[in-house]
This record gives sequence, structure tokens and C-alpha cells, in this order.
Amino acid sequence: MIRLRHLRLRSFTADQSFQADIPFDAGLNIIQAPNTSGKSTCLQAVIYVLGLERSLGPQLAIPLPYAMRERIHAAENTPYKMVLQSFVELELENDRGEIIVLHRDVVGGKDTKLIQATFGPSLTEGAARTRQRDFYVLDGGSAVQEDGFHFFLASFLGWNLPIVARFDGAECPLYLEAIFPMLFVEQKRGWSTIQGPFPTFFRIQDVARRVMEFLLNLDVAQFRRQRSELRNAIAELNNRWTQERSKLAEAAARIGRIRGLPQQPNAEFALQPEIDLQIFHEGEWVRLSTLVAEIDARIAELEAAQLETVDNVAPQTEARIVLLREQIDTETAVLETVRSEHASEVQESQALTARVRGLEVDLRRNQDAQKLQRLGSELGKASSEHICPTCHQDVSNELLPTVDAVGMALDENIAFVKSQLELYRSGLGASSERLQEIAGRYRGVERNLNDKQQELRTLRQELLRPGSSPSRAVIEDLVRQQNFLSQLRSIDDVAISLLDDLQAIAERWAKATDALRKLPDDNLTATDLKKVDLLTAKIIEQLTAYGFRSFQPAEIALSTDNFRPLVREREGTEIVEKEINFEVSASDAIRLKWAYLVATFELQRTHPTNHPGLLIFDEPGQQEIDSGSLFAFLKRAAAAAQAGGQVIVSTSEPLPLVQLEMTQRAHIIDFPGFILQPVPNGPGDEFEEILG
Repeated sequence: MIRLRHLRLRSFTADQSFQADIPFDAGLNIIQAPNTSGKSTCLQAVIYVLGLERSLGPQLAIPLPYAMRERIHAAENTPYKMVLQSFVELELENDRGEIIVLHRDVVGGKDTKLIQATFGPSLTEGAARTRQRDFYVLDGGSAVQEDGFHFFLASFLGWNLPIVARFDGAECPLYLEAIFPMLFVEQKRGWSTIQGPFPTFFRIQDVARRVMEFLLNLDVAQFRRQRSELRNAIAELNNRWTQERSKLAEAAARIGRIRGLPQQPNAEFALQPEIDLQIFHEGEWVRLSTLVAEIDARIAELEAAQLETVDNVAPQTEARIVLLREQIDTETAVLETVRSEHASEVQESQALTARVRGLEVDLRRNQDAQKLQRLGSELGKASSEHICPTCHQDVSNELLPTVDAVGMALDENIAFVKSQLELYRSGLGASSERLQEIAGRYRGVERNLNDKQQELRTLRQELLRPGSSPSRAVIEDLVRQQNFLSQLRSIDDVAISLLDDLQAIAERWAKATDALRKLPDDNLTATDLKKVDLLTAKIIEQLTAYGFRSFQPAEIALSTDNFRPLVREREGTEIVEKEINFEVSASDAIRLKWAYLVATFELQRTHPTNHPGLLIFDEPGQQEIDSGSLFAFLKRAAAAAQAGGQVIVSTSEPLPLVQLEMTQRAHIIDFPGFILQPVPNGPGDEFEEILG
């Protein structure tokens, strides 16, 4: 809930100051003044000081008349004076009893994107200014950053604004500028539609539905918000999975390959996280755990072996050298084969990539041609009918060869290209996997070759050493095996750590996915339907009281899609719901807007909603509507506001009529002339004080 307590306007010329002070009470407040006296100035000043001018349109021009921006005079027959400085101040109170005074300069002061807030009732009670804080508005982040005014205002209202989708696929908060057209009806555009008019330049999808779902606090909006949050969480977990999986794949690629690790998290991995790290060793793929066990056993064997002299092991050394030379020759040949296989696979992958790109271009062109054909273009089919698209002459014998085959239609061609794309993309994925496997084999063969070459050099040096000296071949073999084992275990440690992280991600993904699937469909709940039915009943009740005649009030219904008023008409034996377009008269459209906004306002009395309990109507007596309907509306608004909330109305109806009809029902603020009046206690005093 929110209540306006006091509005202050100041406009200063070189030698005179003009002011307007408007106190507001709870309940119905009526600002009565003649036309062109400044009523709209006061109400638009509320919009301005709240930084909500973009609710009126995409322009960032100050939505105040020239009396606050350029020139002003005290009466119609007095000369204009140039406005040098002006500002607006507004005192607000929320349902927690917190009071703030907002100050925003118009001209001659600080930047108009700055809003200054003072905490405490300094306007109404003259309390000393205590804590102050500055905010920015109409700039990036003003709705989401701590120093943004609309972020602060939403918190002051007790609103937790939902995150909604935009047409470009991004998300944004449901901006206050999109909500306030349901709370403030300005004179120029506000009466043109039943809902809103909502600003469309924010590119929010289904903005009317999102605003009404929020104001009515419908369950479906809560579910949609939960659904959006869960989808965002799942997307974030998928991204984290991809990053951690890439780390594990890169670690495994240094020595071999990885198997059993899914591309995306799943429930099976969350419960049973198992992967298979494999090393290409001695011509075959071996599991890392198996190879670690073999190397462990080999190291134990070498450590237990007795050191012998060079002469004693010379025959075995020479035989080992011969074997190593054969193995090195074999490994070298295998390495060249694998290198050639890799080069061939790279060419195949490049060819598949080029084919996929070509098919994507073909698909896009065919889809464009199909779109043109659906729009009625005949250029595309002119050649198939042997007609020149320029001169419309028959060209079958001169330009086009005679063929017996019949080409495929666009639909068939698109289906064929899509099937080819699927086939070649699958082939490209398989090629990528083959490249990874070839790379793993290459690293394994290269490692084996390097080990054998190093062992061969060691054995050759061994034969050149004195025969009685101890053989060092066993020691060097032990060192090589230990280094290899250390490398394998470091990879295994990284894999175990990353595996734990991946399991944690998969567990959170499974819980989020399960919660998402348990959410109900994007339909109104039983509680939501009760709110909508009550809202409809309140609208019908008011239309009857206001003298609505374009349809029977009982024929009015609300769309469950965007909550826009519909009319139910009987066609034969069926009842059909139709949009209310030009069938309703201009005056009845005004009555329908009264009923719609007041019914939304009243719903907060019996049901939990997010409505702030504030409505502002600038000149509700549009379209020369009769006084009886207008005062019926004012009485209903007064009754609604007395039960809790605040309604502010400006009108140019004669004051005696207003007083006669609304005595004891409203707080009437009367201005016989211009609302902005010169200060009587001497020209320029307050301006000089401000400048001082």
C-alpha cells in the first residue's frame, strides 16, 4: 500500500516565485479547477517526481507544461515571465508507516535523472530533514541496482517484481513504468484503452497479462516465476557442467581418452557417477585403473630385483636392444600411419563442415522462397512455368533445356535438405569423436616410442661401461616407471576431484528438473479463477450503476489469456466471446475503464493482491459523459477508498455540483484559477533563499 500525503510545485522567475501545495487525505481526493488551470500539471508532476514518465511513452521529454519549464504568468491577462528554476516534491507513506519526501528538479537545478529522497514528514509536519539519499532514474540499472530509484521504490512499496521475458529472448524485471498505467490514467492517452495503455518499447512479451497477473497476485504468475528461476538454474548448471566436463576432457586428453561421461547432466550420473579413463598403451586401449595396477606391480618387481654387473646382464641387454630396434621401427611406422589417418580425418571433417554450411544456406534460401510463395509472389514459379519474370514471354525453347524429370516442390525440398543436414551433422559429430580417438592413439604411440628410444639409449650406454660395474638399466627403468605412474596418478586425482564436482552439479540439476516437472501447467488455478470471477462481477455491478448501454452488462467477461474485457454473444445455440472493439460507444468505453480499474482496486479488500491501493484519474469525465454517470463513479470510488486506499481525481465539473454530490464523501481541493500562484509575501524571496 502507498499513500500520497503532499505535493509541492515551485517555479521561479527572476523576480517572482510561483507555488502550489496540495495536501492529500486517505480516501477520495478531488482536485476541482477550471480547464487549463493546471490540474493535469499537478497529476503529471506525481508521475514526474516518481521517474515514471516512460509510462507515458518512449520519449524522455519532461511531461510537464511550460509553466514548469519555460514561461509562466499569474493570470491570463498578465505577461509571461521566463522560468529560471523549478522543482517538484512529493511526500509518500507506505503501509509500514515509513514516510519519505522526494525532490526532483525540472529546470535550473540538478540533472533531471537525479531524485533526492528525505526520510521523514518534512512537508506535512515540518520535521527537520534527517537522513537523505540520492538515486538515479531513467538510466541503465535504475530498476535493479541499489542506487537506482525504481529499485528503491519497488522495495518501498513492498514489491518483489517478477522477471519477465522479452521478445529478443532476454529477461528483465516487470518495470514500474509498465505497471503504473493501471494505476494512473492521464488525460491525453490514458483513456484510449481499457487496459493501460502499456508501453511497448520495453519489448516485454504479453505485457498486459504479466501486469495483471502481478497486480492480482495470481498463482499462475508465481508458478511462472518459479518456472523461470528453475529454467535459469538448469541452464546455469548445464553451463557449469560443460565447463567442468571440458576440464576433465582436457586432463584426460593429455594421456588418453574418456568414456562414459555424458554431454549433459542426467539423473543416472547423479546417482551413479562412473567414468572410464583409458590410455593407449602397447597397441591397445587400457583402463587407467588397470594400467596403474600394472605399473605398480612392475615398480615393485624392479625394486625387489638385485643389481647385477654389466657383464652378467650383457647377453640380455644385447637381446633387448635388438627387440627394441624392431619395436621402434614398428612404432615409427604405426605413428606415421596414425598421423596420416589424422590428416585424412581432418580433411573429412572439413568437407563435412563445408557441406553442413552449404546445406544451411540452401535451407535458408528455400525457406525464404517458401515464405515469398505464401505471400503470393509469382517470381519464384515463373521459371517453372517457362515464363520470363520480366517480359512474361514464353522462353521454354530458347533458355530452358527440355528435361523429363520433375523437380521437387519447395516443401519437399525443405524436408530433404533438413534430412541431409541431420545426416551430415551426425557425421560431423562422429568425425569429431574419431579425431579425438586418433589423437589419443597418437599420444599413446608417441609416448611408447619415446620410452623405447630412451631405453635403447640407456642400454647402449650400459654396454660401454666397465663390465664389473653394477648395471643401471634397472634403476633407470624404475625411474621411468615411477614418473609414468606419477603422471597417471595426477590425472586420476584431477579426474576424481572433477568427478565429485560433476556429481554435485548433476544432483542439483536432477532436483531442479524434478521441481520444474512438478510445477502445474501455465493455466489459471482454481484460486486464480475465483479472483477473475469476482473481478468480473465487480465490473458488471459498476457498469449497471454507471448506465452502460452498448451491451448488457451481464454480457461482459474477462479473457483468461490477457484479462481484457470481452463480450459474450449468442450465435445460434452457442455463446461466443468476442473482443470489444468499435462496437462500444466512446462514453461506454470510459465507463468500462472506470469499472475495470476500480474493480481491480477493490479486489485487495477481500483477496491478497499486489495492488498498492492507489488510483489517479485525470479528468474522468471524458467524451462529454453525463454528470449522473460521473458522480456514480465518484461515489463508488469514494466507497472503495474509504474501505482502504486512496483515489485521486481531477475534474473541471462546477464546484457546486461536486460539493452537492460529494459532501462527506471526499476531500475536495478547490482552485478557482491557476493552480500555480505567485507567492504573496514579496517577489523573489523564496528564490533568493533557494539560491542562497
